[in-house]
Amino acid sequence: MLTLWVQRIRTFGPVKLKVIIAACLLAVVPIAILGTVTYLLASHSLYKEIGKANRETIKQVQERIDEKLINLDKVVLQHAFNPVFKEFLSLPNPYEDPQRFRSVMAILTSMEGLINDSDGVYLYMTQQNLIVNPSQGMAESSLLHPSVLEAIKNHDEAFFWFDRKRSQPSVPRGGTHVVTLVRKLPVSVDKPLGYLIIELNDRAFFDVFSHMEFGQSGEMLIATPSGNILSDWNKQLLKPDFNDPVIHRMVSSDSPEEMFTQPIDHQDILFNYVKSDYNGWRYISAVPLKELASSIQWIKGATLAVSLLLVLVSLIAAIILSGSFIRRLQAIIDVVRKRLPTSLPSQTNMNEFGLLHHYMDSLHSANRHLEQQVMESLPMLRASFLQRLITETMSPDEIEEKLHYYEIEMPAPYCTVLCMELDQIRGQTEQDAHLFTYAAMNIARELLNRCAHGVVFQTPTDHIAIVLNHGTDEVSQHDLQAAAFSLAEELRSVTHRFLNITVTVGIGHCYPGTGHIKQSGKEAMEALQHQMIHGSGNVFYIGAVQPQTSSYEYPIEQEQHILTGIKLGQLEQVCYQVDEFANRLTDSNGNGNYDHVQQAFVQLVAASLKTLFELDPEEGPKLFRYHVYHRIGRMKTSGAIVKWLKEELYPTLLQHITERRSLRQRNTMEKVLDYIHEHYDQDLSQPALADLVSMPTSQFSHLFKVETGMTLTDYIIAYRMEKAKEWLRETEWKVSDIAERLSYNNPQNFIRSFKRLCGMTPGEYRTKHMLKHQSIAE
Repeated sequence: MLTLWVQRIRTFGPVKLKVIIAACLLAVVPIAILGTVTYLLASHSLYKEIGKANRETIKQVQERIDEKLINLDKVVLQHAFNPVFKEFLSLPNPYEDPQRFRSVMAILTSMEGLINDSDGVYLYMTQQNLIVNPSQGMAESSLLHPSVLEAIKNHDEAFFWFDRKRSQPSVPRGGTHVVTLVRKLPVSVDKPLGYLIIELNDRAFFDVFSHMEFGQSGEMLIATPSGNILSDWNKQLLKPDFNDPVIHRMVSSDSPEEMFTQPIDHQDILFNYVKSDYNGWRYISAVPLKELASSIQWIKGATLAVSLLLVLVSLIAAIILSGSFIRRLQAIIDVVRKRLPTSLPSQTNMNEFGLLHHYMDSLHSANRHLEQQVMESLPMLRASFLQRLITETMSPDEIEEKLHYYEIEMPAPYCTVLCMELDQIRGQTEQDAHLFTYAAMNIARELLNRCAHGVVFQTPTDHIAIVLNHGTDEVSQHDLQAAAFSLAEELRSVTHRFLNITVTVGIGHCYPGTGHIKQSGKEAMEALQHQMIHGSGNVFYIGAVQPQTSSYEYPIEQEQHILTGIKLGQLEQVCYQVDEFANRLTDSNGNGNYDHVQQAFVQLVAASLKTLFELDPEEGPKLFRYHVYHRIGRMKTSGAIVKWLKEELYPTLLQHITERRSLRQRNTMEKVLDYIHEHYDQDLSQPALADLVSMPTSQFSHLFKVETGMTLTDYIIAYRMEKAKEWLRETEWKVSDIAERLSYNNPQNFIRSFKRLCGMTPGEYRTKHMLKHQSIAE
């Protein structure tokens, strides 16, 4: 055995052996330290990422619920402009007009069907102190909760949200809540005639939360400005009465969002809350940390096991450096030799360390190749990040990290987003559209580089976004906003001069730092959409076009003129009133919400189509083979909508109504003529025939003459004379008998009428016909 060890030492070399033994002994301590540090760093990083993910999730919940409430308000606002409400609320006694009452009930029933999770839809009539509800009909206002009536008295806004607790002691956690939307009617007056009241069950909000990944025992609370706390019945993580200092801390905090860990009932709970800018609600999530961080325990156990294993291996290697270790090392060298190219010079003369060194060089070469591939795909990755920058929520730290990685310089303290749309490239070929967009982006980059830092890129919606990074701490935000407006005006002017096209530019607010770029981009897109009101080729700043709902007025008078023109088939009047409708709409909404303008056109088209369906319930709904409302949604300006209405929708609609009316008139006259042909031997008066087709006598007389070319009396006499000719030719009846059959009381009157129309008496007609028949027979 000793001889064998001596041979191994001589073979391997005493210096190398001492180095390996010393390295193995020294590896014991750093391995233990490295394992501990790795665990601490991994757990800290994981806790941090868990907190970020939880915060983003509760923020998504807040955004989805806010979007749900905003969409509900849009549905209510669209129905609030229906003139039926104003007419019904203006009645001194609503019981005297059952037709209008049925129309109101139909609208409320439609709203109840459109609004998900609603507990009830009510029309509150302030003058009569009554309510109308689809299930209860017309009833006393005392059926409403007193707090709702009190809230209406204390609010002057056009609409407001109100929440109250519904006492249900049998329900866990203290009962449920009702969230109520109240909107005045009419929308634009100071003293409303009534209110639309929509009550929501708070279950609708927690259904949104239940679909998010919060774990099995996570819980969400919603704290409202009125002091109510909405909770999920199915969760029992927190105390039922929520009388806990940590809850009071979050409800009373001035911070818009916060994240922290707090022990509750011997377990660490991760709390996150976000305050909504829309209604001031605070969305609070509470999730046990052990449920979110179960993987940390696995990391801890795995790290400890690996560290102990490495220590054990190091000790064994230091104590018993055997031939097995040398053989394994030799096996590694053999693998390296096989992986090296066969054409390697002097491979046989290389020692083990030389082979390892050469193998590491080959690995570095492969790594450089991978880095080159990453650099080649960097522009695509950079463009993807910029698109996410204005569409997705990212933390400031993540934004800064990505900006540094993609070498995007934004050293200035403020950021403003501009969104630009090319107005005159619709209808161009795809290649031409790309060329225009590329040229406009180059112009934007050139102008941006002259005055500030920032980036220019194309959004997923094919708009051109400009993130303007500018300003200093000493410059006011008002001046920075003016500088952004100046850049937008120059961009619009230069693009028109060089490319001969117009562009529309929207500008968002100026915000400090890069964390609000998404918000500024959203505002820029909203400002851009105000071309619906003011037309294309302009610059819109979100601060100057902020919507004012209370000033909105719907041009109901022009709508009535348009509907009358449709019924009368007067296209010229309809087109004139469409222009008046658009002018009144944009004049009363100069700085209004573009959604209101678009919704007004949608309501006008809905009223026009309703008139079409009333006039032609069978073929009217099949007239347009495309979705009319989708067509409106794709139009960017009110001018484009007006052009489409005047040149396509109304000409098609009126032509169809005229053709159907003409066909209906012909069918009506055919019915009258058939009746005359069957009852010619009876007394046929004009009023009786007009009643037959449910038409006024004067209109019936005019229509009959237009369709037949003669008056009703002349037609009846002419038809009777034709029957008289037939009987004179084919029968031997006496003239007096024929006169009696044709309802002539006096045969002389019949003879005079026959002679006036046929130029001869009935006897002469019969004789002439008999002679003619005899000559033909001979």
